Amino acid sequence: MPIPEKYIADFEEGEIFHIYNRTNNKEKLFLTDENRLFFLKRYKEIIAPFADTYCWNLLPNHFYFLIKIKSEQLIIAYLQSKLKESLTISERKFLALRVANL
Repeated sequence: MPIPEKYIADFEEGEIFHIYNRTNNKEKLFLTDENRLFFLKRYKEIIAPFADTYCWNLLPNHFYFLIKIKSEQLIIAYLQSKLKESLTISERKFLALRVANL
């Protein structure tokens, strides 16, 4: 099922975004501190290379982040430093479009 347009944001360099999500029916998202640590570890791996985090909050059934998207130059440099085989499809498309336009 496709994602409705109202849930899709164009992340632009230098812009600040409030990111949040919550569970259905007030179910718990984080059952233990280990769950929270795992979530933050994955956040660091996936989001931190592309955005600076100003604040965050992990509550039992939802989370919040306030982030600022890094400059396109920093993102390109980060992606070019990764092994080509480890890039995701989205990362490859981003690099292909941006490097072609430089």
